[in-house]
Amino acid sequence: MPAHDAREVDVLDVSDLRFPGGTSHSVAEEITAQARAGYSTGLISLNGPLVAKVTPVNRLIRRAVEAGRARLFVGPAPVRAKVVVVRHPAVLQHAADQLPPVDADHVVIVANAAPYDIDGHEHYRPEAVHDIARHRFGREPLWAPIGPLVRDSIAGRVPAHTLTDSDWVNIIDVDAWATQRPAGTRPGDRPVVGRHSRSSPQKWPADAATLRAVYPVDGSWTVRVLGGAGPAEHLLGELPDSWEVLEFGALPPRDFLASLDFFVYFHNPRWVEAFGRTILEALATGVPAVLPPHFERVFGDAAVYAEPDQVRGVIDALYADRAAYDAQVERARGAARSRFGHEAHVERLHRLIGPPSGAPIGTTAPAAAAAAASTAATPRALFVSSNGAGMGHLTRLLAYAQRSVPALEPHFFSLSQAAPVVGNFGHPYEYLPSATATGLEPARWHKYFAARLSATIERIRPSVVVFDGTWPYEGITLVRSAFPEVRWVWSRRGMWRAGKNREQLAKAAWFDVVIEPGELAAPADHGVTTTATAHRVGPVTVLDRDDLGSKAESRAALGLDPSVPLALVSLGAGNINDTSGDLGAVVAALRDLGVEVCVTKPEIATQQGRVDDVHVVREFPLSRRYHAFDLAVSATGYNSFHELLRFGLPTLFVPNHSTALDDQEARAHYAAQQGWAHSLDVVTVDQAKPLLADLLDRGEQMVKRVADADPGNGAAEAARVLTTLAEKG
Repeated sequence: MPAHDAREVDVLDVSDLRFPGGTSHSVAEEITAQARAGYSTGLISLNGPLVAKVTPVNRLIRRAVEAGRARLFVGPAPVRAKVVVVRHPAVLQHAADQLPPVDADHVVIVANAAPYDIDGHEHYRPEAVHDIARHRFGREPLWAPIGPLVRDSIAGRVPAHTLTDSDWVNIIDVDAWATQRPAGTRPGDRPVVGRHSRSSPQKWPADAATLRAVYPVDGSWTVRVLGGAGPAEHLLGELPDSWEVLEFGALPPRDFLASLDFFVYFHNPRWVEAFGRTILEALATGVPAVLPPHFERVFGDAAVYAEPDQVRGVIDALYADRAAYDAQVERARGAARSRFGHEAHVERLHRLIGPPSGAPIGTTAPAAAAAAASTAATPRALFVSSNGAGMGHLTRLLAYAQRSVPALEPHFFSLSQAAPVVGNFGHPYEYLPSATATGLEPARWHKYFAARLSATIERIRPSVVVFDGTWPYEGITLVRSAFPEVRWVWSRRGMWRAGKNREQLAKAAWFDVVIEPGELAAPADHGVTTTATAHRVGPVTVLDRDDLGSKAESRAALGLDPSVPLALVSLGAGNINDTSGDLGAVVAALRDLGVEVCVTKPEIATQQGRVDDVHVVREFPLSRRYHAFDLAVSATGYNSFHELLRFGLPTLFVPNHSTALDDQEARAHYAAQQGWAHSLDVVTVDQAKPLLADLLDRGEQMVKRVADADPGNGAAEAARVLTTLAEKG
């Protein structure tokens, strides 16, 4: 069985991954900590009883999978793990039959909620969950309460020896949440106190007297609420003028917390608050937290504790004493890092299963930062791709979209039949067949396009629409006039054939901004876009160099021999044994050199000749696996050209001469002139063989020269342009 099918990991997280709030945020945070430490993570999502609606996997967890920090396992194939971590016992009790066979050395049930809610409803029976876990995983589980109150609620209902000595506390990326608190002077003449939670009766005090004591209604304090205040309004009859209430998701929690002087969190006394993730977020940002005394068992000196009638005195005293206030800020931050930071989670895993099996995996967007922003009322961006000959238009938009998150919420509207790959990145998409695919006359198709695009804009209400293509469709003007509040961007690649497509440049007037993705071969660009107005960014690739897997893991993921020399060939369809064609000639030359061949197209003519030594690789983006190969032979479309050079794969470029507009010859010749790569306009075995041999010998040194000319990935700058435009809208 190839390694990528083995489904073997260090940590297997089992939960209902659709949870919208703290449970999924905690899973995402632990995935990040595990990846950074080198622990591999697998995920199994069970459709439990607590999420009634049909919803997708939580966005934070989807991003972790997309970034390669975790693998989502579906289907009945067995899974092997050093430890299974079940989060939320109710999920296992009601959905264990959805599990595949799992072989594990250890099983931990994280009890992140008490069995009963405030209405007396029993969400799970610890005794039953214990038996289910023992039956499903073949060993007795450990119970890890998330906090002392949950520990109290399950003690006596599970075997005493299975209770962990310490609680399985939530963790947080302290650096991602930290904010600079104002120093020296106060921002106003009265304290700003606030709270962040969902607008649920169990999350608020149960009586008006307690509510008024901890959140004054007389204007002596400014009270800010993120998450809605329906239960408070019900108790008080109306919301006070001195309260500032925002609905859940109206503002990133980190930004909200940074605006407070104190975080005050009191809830229904009948509710067993298992941990209080929003409290931990406040501590990490450096906001002094004032809490009911029962939280002291969880947070210790990181917070201040008071009965409701003591809250006013505690806050007024701290607000008047700057030194005491600053000391509490430092205690909060110190505790957040030492007791609830990523290091604490890595240490408990190490005690349980030993060191990680792999190397650390970095992340470009800390999970906690994503968590902070994911609940915001995020403006939406609609990415519209034309139907090009390859994946270029769609891939560039994905590069922008990935770097726009979490500031923007991406949606896709694509004419490419490859549109489903967008779903692999966790973004919603809609496919519209092109004029060729529908067989409609152009005039009818443009009306069809305009109607479908208008309906999509009406439904998702984007702040900005981004079109990537060299021929903006006539229907765009119709749609734009119907939605004048939306900002429009044309992502327009350069390197057009000299003198071609000049009439299309006038369509820049349809857009608010034109973004031009850069070219490593820009000096060889003689097309009409070179003098046109545009916001020019660096060459755009969907991945960065740090996103690539190592040679060993890439070959394992693709099911390739770990030791033989391998070449990636991406030249389109053809007969691999017909040496009169480019593909066949390249394959023959590589065979003569003792190099095994991997092709990217499944359309090769396998019916003729020997194909047992040719591998077909199908993955998107395949560039994530470029380190699996020793060299490449490729056409010079925008994506492949920039990915191969940027990621350091020695390459023989064979330009496609039949493109209508893209000047692939100019790219290939420029790369060869710079000594970055070799190129051939027409391939024969005799011509290709010495060039390929040279790439095997000194190709790595050749392609290293590219770094001096590479200004960096322009996708991040393009994303900043889009974000700024959306904010202005």
